[in-house]
Amino acid sequence: MSSFSAKQFVLPFWAQKNKEAQEASAIFAVAELNRSRGGGFLSKQPTEKLVCIAKIAYPLWLFPKNGTTLIFDGLNDKNYNLTYTEIPSPETFMTNLEQKQHPRENYTTFLADHTNYFSQPQKEQHFTLKGLIAEATFREEISNYRKEANEITQPDTLLAPTLEEATIAATIQELYKLEATLRTEEEKLDKCRQLLKKTTNQYITEIDYQIAATTEEADAKIKAQEEQDKPQTTKLNKEYSRKIKHQTDNFEGELDSFVKRQLKIQTAIEKIQDNIEQYKQEAKAHAKKGHKIYEKRWKQKIKSAEKERSELKKEMKTIDESTKKTSRQKEQDLSQLNLEWESKIKLVCQPLIALEETKNAKIEALRQENSQLCAIEKPVVEGIEKTLRQQATIKAAFEGLGFSDSALRAPSVVYVPFYVVGYEADLATRYLFIAPSMIQKADFGSKLKGALGMSKTRDLLVPRFNSVTNLIKQTQEYAQKNSAFEKQLVELAEKNNLLKNRTFQTNIKSGLNMFQEEGTLSQRETETLMRQLES
Repeated sequence: MSSFSAKQFVLPFWAQKNKEAQEASAIFAVAELNRSRGGGFLSKQPTEKLVCIAKIAYPLWLFPKNGTTLIFDGLNDKNYNLTYTEIPSPETFMTNLEQKQHPRENYTTFLADHTNYFSQPQKEQHFTLKGLIAEATFREEISNYRKEANEITQPDTLLAPTLEEATIAATIQELYKLEATLRTEEEKLDKCRQLLKKTTNQYITEIDYQIAATTEEADAKIKAQEEQDKPQTTKLNKEYSRKIKHQTDNFEGELDSFVKRQLKIQTAIEKIQDNIEQYKQEAKAHAKKGHKIYEKRWKQKIKSAEKERSELKKEMKTIDESTKKTSRQKEQDLSQLNLEWESKIKLVCQPLIALEETKNAKIEALRQENSQLCAIEKPVVEGIEKTLRQQATIKAAFEGLGFSDSALRAPSVVYVPFYVVGYEADLATRYLFIAPSMIQKADFGSKLKGALGMSKTRDLLVPRFNSVTNLIKQTQEYAQKNSAFEKQLVELAEKNNLLKNRTFQTNIKSGLNMFQEEGTLSQRETETLMRQLES
């Protein structure tokens, strides 16, 4: 084993203390249960012999990092890749921004040129941490499990770490550098964002001041021009007001005469109508009396009155047409006067109109510049904020590699115990790995199995931690693929074979009797296991 200065700790196989007898007997019982008894229908299988039981420990490095603890596989069987993105240089952006920050035209051009600076596709990078185990379940289980650890000073059945402390320390130092670089980039990104917003706000305020100043200056010129134009406009207003009044009065007088004439004619028509009715009655009365001459005379009067009425109606129609014509003429003449008035006022006020148009054009241009500045700044800031969110996600991933632990001050090695059980059959050797477990207490189900003559040994051990159990299973698979590692395991197991240890054998016997007394094992199972132990 390599020598190193880090403290070493070993974890218990199970949580119970001072239960060596139960542990030894449970492991032996499970080892016997998994031993092949031979047989087979198609081909005869050889009977396996239990030749070895050894308690070995798997090394895990625990390294402190900023209040957390990172777990590294001591056998360096795994690698963990941290993914991060290579963002566009905030420093280059900041340098260009500071150079183009003034004047406003340069700043606007800078924003337009850097619209997609932080939105361009970013290159993905990977940082490899050799041996790091970052699985959440594993971290949680080790965080709880390590509280049971005991420090050791004279290791014996421990697998030597192949991943050296110096290698891990160097990797963590590189990780610190990478994190520092990412933090620096994040800080510079935030400064870029702050400077952008500050500069834009300054220019928006500047434009608002320009709008106010332009308005004030233009209003002063407009007021002066209004005072200058006032005598002429006043004169024109009086002149055309007088003309319009005169024209209106003339037309109104003419129209009024038409109305009076119409009323007079209408009265005459109504009077004639009454006469006609009276004449008709007289003619009718004389006709009844047979006064032909008088009848004829009244009928002549009727015709004469009807003719007069017709003439008056024609005159009424003529007056009506004249009224309409005069009204149209009035409207046309007054409209023409108003147009002349407006034209002359406009001519006099042309300098004033020009001032107002200039004022509006300048203010509109400034407002458009304001809107444009906000519009072209927006995608640049959004690109920075999106990059900051990505960096925050990456930062969280970097910080979530270990479990919370502010107590660990220096690197240490924690060994996870497991049992290696060896079997031989003819010239073949097979090994079974048993991960940290706890003894299943006898319950109604297991007692019922015993009453029915069924084996209860399968229920003796229950894995304590799923992810730790998976680690031991993977170790067994790795040993089958890697002959050098298998050789190391075999040598260590043979050197520390507990079947040759009298204390272990005594513990097995004592533990089997305890299991029988509490009903975990039947008497037949206990006797069978005792015979196998003594054989």
